[in-house]
Amino acid sequence: MDDSEYPEAEDKERLEREWDDLKTNGFNTLLTVVEGGYTKPFDHTTWMHYYTKVYNLCTHCKLGPGDPSSKAPTGILYKRFGEVLTDYLKERRISTAQSGEMLLKEVVQKWKNHKLIVKWMQRLFVYLDRYYTKHNSCDQLTEFGLKCFFNEIYSSIKIDLRNAIFKHIHRERTGENVDRSLLKDAISLFVEMGMSSLNVYSSDFEKPFLKFTEEFYEREAAQWVAEDSATEYMKKAEQRLAEEAQRAAAYLHQNSEKGLTEAVENKLLADHQRTLLEMENSGFIALLRDNRLDDIHRTYRLFSRISKGIDPIARLMYEFVTNEGKQIVSKHSNTTDLCFKAYTNDLLALHTKYKKILAEQLDNNPTFQKAVKDAFEAFVNQQLQCIVKGAAPRTPPAKVYSSELIANYCDMLMKNVVEKIGDDELEDILEQVVAVFGYISDKDLFQEFYRKQLSKRLLMTTVNEDSERSLISKLKMRQGAPYTSKLEGMITDKNVSQDLQAKFKQYQLDNGISFGFDYTMQVLTMGCWPAFPMHTLKLPDQVEGAMERFQTFYDSITQSRKLKWVHSLSTVTLDALFNKQKFQLQLSTAFQACVLLLFNNREVLTGDEIAKELTLPWEEVKKALQSLAMGKYRLLLKDVAPGAKVLKTVDETDTFRVNTGFTDKSRKLKISTVVAKVNLKASVQVQQTVEEDRRHAIEACVVRIMKSRKTMEHPLLIGECISQLSNHFKPDPRHIKKRIEDLILREYIERDPEKTSLYRYVA
Repeated sequence: MDDSEYPEAEDKERLEREWDDLKTNGFNTLLTVVEGGYTKPFDHTTWMHYYTKVYNLCTHCKLGPGDPSSKAPTGILYKRFGEVLTDYLKERRISTAQSGEMLLKEVVQKWKNHKLIVKWMQRLFVYLDRYYTKHNSCDQLTEFGLKCFFNEIYSSIKIDLRNAIFKHIHRERTGENVDRSLLKDAISLFVEMGMSSLNVYSSDFEKPFLKFTEEFYEREAAQWVAEDSATEYMKKAEQRLAEEAQRAAAYLHQNSEKGLTEAVENKLLADHQRTLLEMENSGFIALLRDNRLDDIHRTYRLFSRISKGIDPIARLMYEFVTNEGKQIVSKHSNTTDLCFKAYTNDLLALHTKYKKILAEQLDNNPTFQKAVKDAFEAFVNQQLQCIVKGAAPRTPPAKVYSSELIANYCDMLMKNVVEKIGDDELEDILEQVVAVFGYISDKDLFQEFYRKQLSKRLLMTTVNEDSERSLISKLKMRQGAPYTSKLEGMITDKNVSQDLQAKFKQYQLDNGISFGFDYTMQVLTMGCWPAFPMHTLKLPDQVEGAMERFQTFYDSITQSRKLKWVHSLSTVTLDALFNKQKFQLQLSTAFQACVLLLFNNREVLTGDEIAKELTLPWEEVKKALQSLAMGKYRLLLKDVAPGAKVLKTVDETDTFRVNTGFTDKSRKLKISTVVAKVNLKASVQVQQTVEEDRRHAIEACVVRIMKSRKTMEHPLLIGECISQLSNHFKPDPRHIKKRIEDLILREYIERDPEKTSLYRYVA
C-alpha cells in the first residue's frame, strides 16, 4: 500500500498493528464463534478491549496536513469494515446447484449468522456510527453490513431462493406438510433486503408470488368447474380462501394478505361467477328452489368478497321471487271463488320466507332487500282475474286488486270470523300484513276498502279497540298521519257515540220513557265515514217511535244538525221460538230482522212480497234471505217441488216459510252475512269511488305545483305529479294529462302562447 494513504507516519505502524489484531483476534474469532452456533462471542472484558482499540484509533491518530477525511483513521476503518465483511461473504457464497429445502436452510442460516456478525461488529465500531457516518453522509454500519450481503449473496441467489420457496408453498397447497418457520425466515430475507422499504420484497418476491398463485388457482378452478357441482365448488373455494388467509398470517408480510386474497378470489370466484350461479341443479336458483339455506349463505358470503359480486345474485333472486309471486297470482286468478284468505296467506308465507332468508342468510344486505322489494311490487300489483259466476258467455273476467284482498283479510282478522287468534299472534300477523301492504302501489284503494270494512265493524260488531288502533298505528308509521286521519276519526266517533248513548238513557229516565226493548244508536261524522246506501225501510211501529224520541233528544242538544238513518248498518237481537225452544238470534243487519218479523203475521211469503212489504230493493232482500234460508242456520225454508233439488239461489218468485222444525244445541245463534269471497259488485263501486278521488287528487297536485312554480314544462310537471302522488297510488301519465287539459278549460292554468309544452299558473 502507498504511504500517502495513511495519516502521519508515526501512526501508520500503530494503525496497521491494531487493525491486524482486530481482524485476526477480533473478527475471525467472532466469525468462528457465530458459525459454531454461539450467539455471544465476547465477554464484557474482551468486548471493551476491542471497543477501546477502535476508539483510540479514531481519536488519537493524527492527520497529515491537507489529508481528506477519507484518509483519516475513521474513514479507513469504515472502509475496512466493509472490506472484511465482503471478503468473508465471498468465501461463503452459496452454491445454486442445490435446491429445495437444503437451499432454504443454508440461505436462512447464512443470513442469521451475517446479521449476528454485523450486530457485534457494529457494537465494536459504534464510534463510527456516532461521529463518522453521521457527519459524512455514509450508511450506518448495520445498513452497510446488509448491503454487503445484498451484493455478495442475495443478488446471486434471489431467483433460486424464490423458486425454492414457491416449490415449498406448492407442496403445502397440494396437501404436504412443510416447515412454515423455515418459509417465514426465508421470505423475511426479501423484506429485510429492502432496508426499511418493501420495494425489494414487492419486486423480487410478492409480484412473482401472486402470479404463481393465480396460475395455480386458475388450473384448480378449471378442474373444479368441470368436475364438481356449484355447491361443492363453493365449499372448496371457501376452504382454499381460509387456507390462504392462514398462510399469509403464518409466513408472508402483513401487506401481502390483501393482494393474495384478491388473487385467489378473482381466480376462484370472479372468473367463474356466472357459470357457478347458473349451474342447472346447483346454481343459485336451485338453492332458492330447494331452500338450501346454508348454501345460500355460503354463496352470499363468498361473492360479497368481490367487487359487485352480489349484484348478479340479487338479479337472480329478483327473478325467482317474482316468478314465485306470479305463480301465486296465477293460482288464485281465473276462478269463480276467489278466496282472499288463501291468497293473502300465500303472500304472507312467501314474505315471511324471504324475510327470514334476508335476515339469517343474507345479513339484511340492502341490495337483496331491494331485489325482494322490487319482486313483490312486480307481482302484488298485478290484477287478479275473477270469473263472474252466472255471467253471460264471453263476459270478460272481473278485475280484482291485491289491495282489496288484503283489506278483506285485515277485516277477517279483526272480526276473528274464521278462527280465534290470540293478541300476540294477531300482532305478528299485522306486522306481516303491513309489510306486504308496503309493496302495494294503490294504497288509496286499500284505504277505501279498509275504511268501509272498519265502519261496519265499529257499528255492527264488538271490536277490540286495541287491535284496531294497533293496525292503524302501523299504517300511520308507514304512510303518515294524513293517511289514517279518517280511520282515527271513526274510532273517535265510536267513543263519542257511547257518551251520547249514556246521555240518551239518562234522558229516558228523566222523562219516564220506556220502549219495551233495548235501543242504542251511533251518530257518525259524515266527513270521516264512507258513503253508505240509505234505503227506505218499513220498520216496526215500536222502532219508529224510538227513532222519533231520539230525534227529539238530539235536536235539544244540538243546533243545525240533521240526522240521516242508515238502516243497512243496524244490528238486531231477537228472541225467537222454534219447535218450543227459545233462541236468541244475533242478526247482522236490520233487514234480516224485518224479514223474520214479517213471518209473525204471515205463514208464507214470496221474495217479491217481502221486498214490497219492506220497501227495500230486491238485492238487499236477496242477501237477507240467503243468510236466513241458505246459511249455517236455516231459520226459513224455501219451498221446492217434491223430489226437486234445493238450489242455493234465491229468486223473487220463490216462496218462503218458517222452519218450525229448526233446532240447535246452542241457544245463541249469530246469523252472519260475511263470506270469505270477493263481492265483485261492491268492489267495482269502491274502485269507482277511488277513481273519482284520484281525479281530484291529481288536479289538486297540479294546482299546488303550478302555484309554487308559476311556470313549468309538461314533462317536468308530469314527473313531479307522479313523484308526489306515488306514496298513495301510481298515477297514469295519460290521466294526469287529461286533468291538466281540464284545468286549462277551467282556467286554473294556461299554455304559453309561444311554447305549447310550457304551462303558466293563472292567479
